[in-house]
Amino acid sequence: MKIVLVIDRDNDLGVKAGIRSPIIGRQSNLISAIKLAEVDPEDSDLNTIFGAIKIYDELRRDGEDVEIVTVCGDQKVGVVSDSKIAEQLDYIKEKLNAECAIVVTDGSEDEFVLPLISSRFKIDCVRRIIVKQSKTIESTYYILKKMFEDPKIAKSTLTPLGIILIVYSISLFLKSPEIGVGSIVLVLGIYFLIKAYGLEESVEEYFSTLKKSLIEGRFSFIVYIMALIFVVIGMVQGIYAVWIESFVTSEFVTLATVFINSSVWWIVGCGAFISIGKIFDSIVERKDFRKFISIFLLLISTGLILWGFSEYFISREITILFKSLIGAVILGIVGLIPLKYEAGTHRE
Repeated sequence: MKIVLVIDRDNDLGVKAGIRSPIIGRQSNLISAIKLAEVDPEDSDLNTIFGAIKIYDELRRDGEDVEIVTVCGDQKVGVVSDSKIAEQLDYIKEKLNAECAIVVTDGSEDEFVLPLISSRFKIDCVRRIIVKQSKTIESTYYILKKMFEDPKIAKSTLTPLGIILIVYSISLFLKSPEIGVGSIVLVLGIYFLIKAYGLEESVEEYFSTLKKSLIEGRFSFIVYIMALIFVVIGMVQGIYAVWIESFVTSEFVTLATVFINSSVWWIVGCGAFISIGKIFDSIVERKDFRKFISIFLLLISTGLILWGFSEYFISREITILFKSLIGAVILGIVGLIPLKYEAGTHRE
């Protein structure tokens, strides 16, 4: 059997129309599309389902043994959504005994799950449904407006743009536009690294925890605020040190070392304060907090290593390097003890 497979990776059908997936059969998919149209007639998944129904009807007219299926992921696009899609694909393969699939998507992120599909079905083709739009200026403005109303697109585009404008405006107030340009490059670099390594969820979790701590009146709210202040001070301290050093040398390695040496303890302090906040929250919620003690000690150990190497590079004092490395090793070993103890407790 062949299936016409619709992918809704961010689960718009579930969130907006309250429909559970997988959705199997032409009638079920048609009803689901109508329900979604009643809630949000502009959703691209709506057109994808109707496009899949058209493909299904054409294949049926040709006498092929085919079924139409829609699978949905989760709002948390990534590991969570793809795990749900994988479970549904396994269920479909077992239930329908399908061997190949025609994948229908609206493009973009939905096509990231193609490896999941190809590991279970032979993909005959991928059909991307693109909605035709008028080429007038009004229509373009409307499309952009609707795009920015999507929280996922807004976060990805407006966040860095807003930070850039704030940083540059501050530099203009201080009459130092060259510092503003350097800061913007630094901010963009950090933002791209966060995107590259998928750290958005960690950043969102921090601000979510900060909001939760404030609403619930926890002491950890103060700790999280201090952590944020520490990382800002660290970045400013590092940039200022690099700016001063740039009058002496323009060598990249030297400037990078100066930045690390000036900012490392502020940034480590940020991580340490977050760990302390997690410990407070765990104590209040009566949860195991030993892993956060380990994280705290390992952060200090990492700080010692970075500071020791940067200090050695600047001062050429080998004694400082040895002392910092010895301290880092001791703290690292001590930091692993709670994790080992916790793992032993779980095994029991």
